[in-house]
Amino acid sequence: MGDHPEEHDEGLAGRVHALSKRNILVVVVLFVSSVVTAVSTLATAWNVALKSTADWQPPEYRKLKSLRGGHTIERFTKILGPASYRIPYPDFVGLPDRDTAGLTKHVFRPRDEYRVEVITDRSGSTLVYAVTSCSPDFDPPFVVDRFDAKHRFTVTLGSRLSEVHPETATVYRWITATGARESAVSQRVTTGDDDGKREYAWGSNDVCPLTSQADRQGSDSLWDDWEKWQAGRTPDDVGVYSAERTDRETLSLMERSVVNVYAESHPGGSISLYYPALLGVNRFTAD
Repeated sequence: MGDHPEEHDEGLAGRVHALSKRNILVVVVLFVSSVVTAVSTLATAWNVALKSTADWQPPEYRKLKSLRGGHTIERFTKILGPASYRIPYPDFVGLPDRDTAGLTKHVFRPRDEYRVEVITDRSGSTLVYAVTSCSPDFDPPFVVDRFDAKHRFTVTLGSRLSEVHPETATVYRWITATGARESAVSQRVTTGDDDGKREYAWGSNDVCPLTSQADRQGSDSLWDDWEKWQAGRTPDDVGVYSAERTDRETLSLMERSVVNVYAESHPGGSISLYYPALLGVNRFTAD
């Protein structure tokens, strides 16, 4: 008995049909797999991008932690990049009896959220190192070092003035007129660390632009209240007022004042020599 042509054709057609079905299934599987892979890749890239955007602060905080008053200007430039401003001080404010030749102010703006200002001597050594936050998203911590570790404390930008250090009660208050009102209040402490004695300061100012009219009104109200507070007290020295935290009015103002600037001197130095008014950047060098 021989094969019938009809049976042969039907068998061939069946195999071709089955093969086609399998190929279509393979194509569908490969297509779906490709789509899933692409979506997964995009999702991973998106998550990485989001994490990178969300976690920009820690690397910046590490940069600032690695810098100290007394470091060379070359180190600041290496860590923060080139300065936006470099201003020589032939007649440095507040130092009438000192040799001011070679004093230079350098302002760095690594990101829009903050500014770093250092003042150097003729050798390029940093006399004062100051960090000013211009954003509520930028709140680095700075450790006020001491020989006695038990008494070390941290100044965190974004915290309230009343939260920084319970033992510090002296308030430094300044109002300066530089075309537009600039207001500031700060506290200071001189203490020893492994390098010797340094002066540290932290405070609140209205240098960086505020984002809304409501913020501006709130800030103006706060500084008006500080002025009234100042008017009723006798200073210990020029611009220096001692106040106890048990004083309700003082504590209320400190609770409303957000710390947005931190400064430290070189070992053996004094911040007040170089910042008789505002700490850190002023309006002219903030932008």
